[in-house]
Amino acid sequence: MFTIRFEIEKKVQKLLRPIIRVGVDYELRTCNTILQEAEETLLEKGISSLLSYHIQELTIPVSFRASVMLGEGRPMNILLLVNQTLNTVFTDKPEEEKRSLIQLLEQAFLEEEVRPIPEVKLEKNIIPENPPPIPVMEVQEVLSTTQTEETKPEKPTKQLNNRPKRSEWRAVIRRFSSFFMFSRKVWVVLAVALVVTSSVVLFFLMPSEASKIEAVKETPSLEKLLKEEKLPEIARYYPEEWENVRLDYINEANIRGLQEMNQVKASALLDVDIAYFEKKYSQVVQLYEANKTLKYARIDYAFVGFSYLTKGNVKQAEVLNLYAEDPDLKAYIADYKLTQSMVVETKQVLQRKDITKELRTELETKLKEAEKHLQDYHEGKVEVTQNGEKETL
Repeated sequence: MFTIRFEIEKKVQKLLRPIIRVGVDYELRTCNTILQEAEETLLEKGISSLLSYHIQELTIPVSFRASVMLGEGRPMNILLLVNQTLNTVFTDKPEEEKRSLIQLLEQAFLEEEVRPIPEVKLEKNIIPENPPPIPVMEVQEVLSTTQTEETKPEKPTKQLNNRPKRSEWRAVIRRFSSFFMFSRKVWVVLAVALVVTSSVVLFFLMPSEASKIEAVKETPSLEKLLKEEKLPEIARYYPEEWENVRLDYINEANIRGLQEMNQVKASALLDVDIAYFEKKYSQVVQLYEANKTLKYARIDYAFVGFSYLTKGNVKQAEVLNLYAEDPDLKAYIADYKLTQSMVVETKQVLQRKDITKELRTELETKLKEAEKHLQDYHEGKVEVTQNGEKETL
């Protein structure tokens, strides 16, 4: 059985004590709830803190250590965190080992029997809680004997007899002072030249400062660009907001906006979203299979999970909903599995010869309805109850 143990910083131990107990091995299924509660608590207090976690399964054996910053508003899903860490931190590890670990975790969440596989051991702390002291290296420059002798100051020797005479000093002073003895006309020319030079310098400097101020004034506000849907300007001035715009368009089911985003800045994520809204579910699956290493949002996993469900791949839909945690997709999966079991059971009953004609007719009608319902899934024509209302995809 997989277990997870958390380590938290001392500054938040008292605050998170009701949520996380240090030194306790939690079941893997409860870790998402713990992470989400801890994230909400620190986010509410405006505190960021490092949380280290250790996932292990002693019977296989599997061991995975990593860290994550809480209180920054990121989604807390252990599978997402492990997946992202494997793709960003453990870049030197073989892809087979990383994929094996992910599959084991997915199967553990689905409560399926896990068969032993070759040892997968990934242990790497992103930021250890108590880092080892950094040794201080003392670098001492060693000079050669020659260099020492060359740089060694020579002792001053008395040269009483070589002291310059008083008449020679007077001549030097006169030559030095005569250098500054200009006529009045020369001084006027120098003053005019100084004023002209200063004016030229100011002339070239002032426009540059003004241009900076002008550039600041010309930068449009994000609110204005969002309202006017000027996507090229958003990508230019606010690239960090690009992902938020994509998620907003998804929540609004704004297909046109997603298509325009893809024209400005093409990406496989946008291809997945557009294909889903156009009900090209086979294309969604193909795009996901070709780009599994991308950083998907929860809604993306929900789209891909439903697309797998339309192909009848219930297991893969369940796996993807571990990342999505989408209640609608969960309802679809439960409905599909229930309908599937009804079809199997009804067919088994119809094989019996001792049922009445009326019951056989009734069962055949129900079988056709159930099979038609599954066919609607395969064509993406299903409904789900959301907030008490029926919504057709």
